[in-house]
Amino acid sequence: MAYAVLEDLVQMVPTAELAQLTAETGDIPDPAVVAEAIARADAEIDSYLAVRYQVPVAPVPERLKALSVEVALYHLYARRGVAPEVRRRGYDDAVAFLKLVAAGQAVIEGAGGEAPPSQQAEEFAGASRQFSRDGLGDW
Repeated sequence: MAYAVLEDLVQMVPTAELAQLTAETGDIPDPAVVAEAIARADAEIDSYLAVRYQVPVAPVPERLKALSVEVALYHLYARRGVAPEVRRRGYDDAVAFLKLVAAGQAVIEGAGGEAPPSQQAEEFAGASRQFSRDGLGDW
């Protein structure tokens, strides 16, 4: 399940501009290119969220949808060349927030429970060493 859809991107940029970013010709955005950009954005988001949450997150919180839109738009602009400063800044802000979430310093409201216990670090300790090179020197 994708965190965002084509209509979410159209709310952020005009349809004609989205068509220029995705379609080779015509005034209609290419849904396959948009879906690919969203899938790429969602995979990037999941790579950060998987540290703390079970992914993919369902139902999709609004904050997560907004992050997916920002990252997907950045990838679409980068596909055509250099992304404008506003898109680069939006992407950098999204990644910075995702890093905070992964570090446990921020949360995504409505994202559900914590990650499964198998992803948490285990700590092991053993008995002290009985024999060593120095301890056997007198024999």
